[in-house]
Amino acid sequence: MRAPFRILFINLTLVFTLVGCVTATEKDEIAFAEQMVRDIRPESRTARDAIERQDILTQATFWAEEYEINPADREAALKLARIVRTLGNPRRATAIGSQALALFPDDLDLLLVTGQALIEDGHAGNAISYLQLAHQQDPNNASVLSALGVAYDQTNRHELALSAFKQALGLRPEDSKILSNIGISHALQGEPSIAETWLRRAAALPGADGQVRQNLALVLSLQGRFAEAETLAAQDMPDGVAKENIQFVKSMINRPNAWEALRGE
Repeated sequence: MRAPFRILFINLTLVFTLVGCVTATEKDEIAFAEQMVRDIRPESRTARDAIERQDILTQATFWAEEYEINPADREAALKLARIVRTLGNPRRATAIGSQALALFPDDLDLLLVTGQALIEDGHAGNAISYLQLAHQQDPNNASVLSALGVAYDQTNRHELALSAFKQALGLRPEDSKILSNIGISHALQGEPSIAETWLRRAAALPGADGQVRQNLALVLSLQGRFAEAETLAAQDMPDGVAKENIQFVKSMINRPNAWEALRGE
């Protein structure tokens, strides 16, 4: 890891106060000081652009170092928060985003990633204020609208959720994730047959991922179509795991107040 800011001021003093006759030892000190100054500078634009072609762990290390050098570096904070969230640590992503927003309170990208991370960390209610601010910055941002819809759904404000999702869909009509979100919103309202229609539309798109198919399998299970659900789930996971997942859903459905329990998961 590079040295913290205080080393910069110490070493700059070394570099600029060494005058007159310079001994061999002093030359070594100057060289060391200059190297330290280089080490704590942010990487160049070329290096920052090039890191985007590396694997995600290499990117994470790079942006963590850049962020450590200067927590006020907006780009480093944003890139690190996004990567940390992708790697499954939404709490850390929230902390990074929140700190950066203290300096850049109207930054749409920081508002979005912080809101998304809060949702994933189980704090959808807190996410809404961030996402509403982002929506004010850009009312036609489909990613913001979709995230806002998820936050509304998780706080049982389903009409607002569907409104946000459908606005997002108007902007990106072939987005499988938005279509899937609409399906899940209907499922959360106890409308699995309507949810199935939306989820089948999402799953039919070329860009649909395994999560869309798993959502469809869940909705099929909720309608008692367990064999069909298991076959669909097995496309993205081993047969044994798919079977266990469908059996779990089946057991939930057979309990009193099962839908409420499923919604809370």
